[in-house]
Amino acid sequence: MAAVDNSNTRRVLLLGVLGCPLAPISIDRSFCSSHDFQYNIKDIPLERSTAQYIIQQYLAATGCLKMMSTGAHHHQQQPHSGYYKNMYTTGTVKMTCCETEISSIRGETVTSSGGRSHETDNVNGCFVLWQMVPEMWSLELVLSSGNKVLAGSDGDTVWSHTPSLGNQIAKGPKRPLRRIIQGLDPKSTSMLFAKAERLGDKKIGEEECFVLKVYATTEDLIARNYGPEPSPSPIMLEVLRHVLYGYFSQKSGLLVYMEDSQLARAIVGHDHINEASSFGDDQKIDEVMYWETSIGSSIGDYKEVEGLMVAHQGRSVATVFGFPDFSFQAEQPYVYRTRFEELWNIDDIAFNIHGLSSHSFLPPSQ
Repeated sequence: MAAVDNSNTRRVLLLGVLGCPLAPISIDRSFCSSHDFQYNIKDIPLERSTAQYIIQQYLAATGCLKMMSTGAHHHQQQPHSGYYKNMYTTGTVKMTCCETEISSIRGETVTSSGGRSHETDNVNGCFVLWQMVPEMWSLELVLSSGNKVLAGSDGDTVWSHTPSLGNQIAKGPKRPLRRIIQGLDPKSTSMLFAKAERLGDKKIGEEECFVLKVYATTEDLIARNYGPEPSPSPIMLEVLRHVLYGYFSQKSGLLVYMEDSQLARAIVGHDHINEASSFGDDQKIDEVMYWETSIGSSIGDYKEVEGLMVAHQGRSVATVFGFPDFSFQAEQPYVYRTRFEELWNIDDIAFNIHGLSSHSFLPPSQ
């Protein structure tokens, strides 16, 4: 893989990482009301029971618990009462490619190659987000660079369109859009962490926080793998790990920070590769690279909107780190490291928009 470091490449990578990332796992649809937290503490591990208590406090802090209880009380008369049916959100973003570093490797010696880019690429933009609870959503992100990111879910299929990759269908379980669980929809966030484990406590800034962890299962990761396709140079991508951490303030109960990490392996070869984890002598592997993507997001400026506490601004820092598998030596192995930053603000948010239906979330025709 050639060491390419230019503005266009960095912006394409920025859109791929921060444009419309998905959470590691699907939301737990079995979790629907406050009554789902009525459990026997003897039936589940302590880490799980403690995590469920933290989520219950989060629901109470956001006002969601009261709404869900009201909805359950009036369920027979008004199935959707107590919680909103859909959401409309507009906001602005400022995305920055802060730093790119490419180093060549000779044995155990790392030398500078391509150097570090001090040039900062800034793009401003705006987005419109629609959601019909819980699994239908649509996102349009337009940037000053002229690029546009489109993504959505009709409840069965999650799709996206970016300038570099065109139309893509997400493989594996239906996962929520990361922007939605960053303080916009407390119910989706709580469903995502419904089966979380508590890791411990950690201080984020001035906030003492409880730390919860959810992760994709091996079966879900395998379902997300893709490739190879019959072509002169097939590429296979294996997702090896995807973990999400939620930091909930011990004082306010609100979600104040999210951190996730994904590790993937990309395999490039001339011959058709039948299995991602099995390489025979007859398979010509050109290159095997590991890519680790980490995103940390500060979430804040909570304001009450129609009875719900909703986050109105945040900051995400993403790092993409790539390194070769030395079992398959390339002629010029390189280590890549790129850091991006996004500042986002919510300008407007409204619930229960009239006229919105499931037809508003259909994927684009091929």
